[in-house]
Amino acid sequence: MTNPTPHQLLIINPNSSSSITSALHSALSPYPPPQTSLHFWNPTSGPVGISNAATAASSTSACMAELTPGLLEGVDGVLICCFSEHPLISTLSDHLSTLHPDRTIPILGMFHAGVASALLTPMPFGIIATGTGDKPNLVLATANFLGSSSSTRFAGVLTSGLAITELQDGDQARVERGMRETAGRLVDQGAGTIILGCAGMSGMDGWVIDAAKEKGKSVRVVDGARGGVEMLVGMIRASR
Repeated sequence: MTNPTPHQLLIINPNSSSSITSALHSALSPYPPPQTSLHFWNPTSGPVGISNAATAASSTSACMAELTPGLLEGVDGVLICCFSEHPLISTLSDHLSTLHPDRTIPILGMFHAGVASALLTPMPFGIIATGTGDKPNLVLATANFLGSSSSTRFAGVLTSGLAITELQDGDQARVERGMRETAGRLVDQGAGTIILGCAGMSGMDGWVIDAAKEKGKSVRVVDGARGGVEMLVGMIRASR
């Protein structure tokens, strides 16, 4: 019996921050699904962080300009590591359909993977986001995914006060403090599952778990990138 062909997954960080790509590599590479090869990529141009529609559009343009046919050759699935309804998902899907009309290449965003993974747990889930203030677009995207703006499964979105660029390159004591404090507030709001709402938060599970323990609670932490890899492999296998 011949060994099955390994699945080739392209993990895209759609911003130009190589440190976030490195964090994804560190978090995902040690635990690839069986018969799966992970390849990590980010554009060299475009915004270093994605915080609104304008930066999302700019990052999509940068990615499409640099994603050559050679980079996409042999790819079986693509994970877009931005915690939003990123336009690159649909744009690249259309592009791959043109490049490879004979086969379907699934593309998944870490936002969708993260929320789907959280829904597999029985507890309400909350999201730690970057930046400050309210996140109406993220709240709306979550409500659209759930099919309701008043689901009891959703404990809300709280911002950490941390910029995307700080997560890997900033003062790590400040980053840890921001992650712990935000996780604690989500626990106070009833979250039993907490989603890491940025690719740059990969590997920060321990801080979230410890923050909950300090309040006498236990939480499950969902990393949409990790969940996305597993889901993509399932989608690929189901289509063969």
